[in-house]
Amino acid sequence: MDKYKTISAFNKWFSNIILKNLPFSIREKISQADKYHKKFDFEHFLKVFLYGIDNECESLREIDTAFVSPDLQQTMALDAISHSQLSRELAQMDNEILWAIFTQLLEKARSKIPVTKRNALYLVDSSTFSLNTTQYPWADFRSTKSGIKLHLKLCFMDKEHLYPDQFEVTNAVEHDDNHLEVFVNQPEATYIFDRGYIDYERLDEMEANGYFFVTRVKKNAKIHVMKTYDTSQSKNILRDQMVVLGTQVYLTSPFRLVTIQDEKGKQLRFVTNRFDVTAQEVADMYKARWQIELFFKHIKQHMTIKKLFSHSEKGVSNQIILAMIASLLTYLLKVETGSKKSPFQIKRLLKHLLFQPFEELWVLLVPT
Repeated sequence: MDKYKTISAFNKWFSNIILKNLPFSIREKISQADKYHKKFDFEHFLKVFLYGIDNECESLREIDTAFVSPDLQQTMALDAISHSQLSRELAQMDNEILWAIFTQLLEKARSKIPVTKRNALYLVDSSTFSLNTTQYPWADFRSTKSGIKLHLKLCFMDKEHLYPDQFEVTNAVEHDDNHLEVFVNQPEATYIFDRGYIDYERLDEMEANGYFFVTRVKKNAKIHVMKTYDTSQSKNILRDQMVVLGTQVYLTSPFRLVTIQDEKGKQLRFVTNRFDVTAQEVADMYKARWQIELFFKHIKQHMTIKKLFSHSEKGVSNQIILAMIASLLTYLLKVETGSKKSPFQIKRLLKHLLFQPFEELWVLLVPT
């Protein structure tokens, strides 16, 4: 089989991006940008940077050097590209175009398996990326270091089905609390977040507006028990109660408080407005929050965000958007092949079969 006459694994992975289906205003921006690029147009930009991010290239020089490969040249329809040009392009790229591509892919992901109250959770958290103050003076953090913060909402159905649904990039000095309200925007959904986001008035607002939540209770929380449910059939559920939180200055609506004992003997308390599930299911929902920590670890270690390609604020933002686009492409490949492998496992396979005919990757992905 001539691999150049069949679709490569890379091109199959990339194929969910359909530039002609982007909004007219975005296509106009791409057209205007391409007027000044004879050999390196927007599609080249997109393919090269997605290759660099998903293939874990450590620098723009490594991407530059990678073009000694005939396979890469053939796939990119490009003989060579200098690291200096890549640096300029990343710093100048209009991020509205990249956001439009992320949105296009997100709509596809949502359409593949529609999200409901019963089949999905939204995990909300943030992660800080420490940076050198000399190279990133614009990224306010501390007196001795700079930094950026990625605020993320991750759609989680199970360990095989998870993808970034919404995100923002800010200076690391910005507090997480400012972003929860932006992410809570889909009624009937259940949001999982840690106790750093807790504000009693916000929890009441979520309840009133039809949003569900599960979060940890702070150690010093004032709790008023209204009703206690039977937990005799559960081994690790210590208490299941209806409570209100706060003091006489401000008391919340009635919520549910589930207290469990984990494997290490530690007591954990979860507050929620979900009364339609078991206490164990409440605990399992919060336990799923660990998946967003694993996602952050993955993008830091395997998607080069710790090794940023650009020192400019716009270039850094563009790289993170591209990393999220790459994550959605991998998830869509998983869903379309019906693979039982996790997106992380698929990414590892893709890395080693990138320029091979897609049929070779298909054999490893599709369950037999």
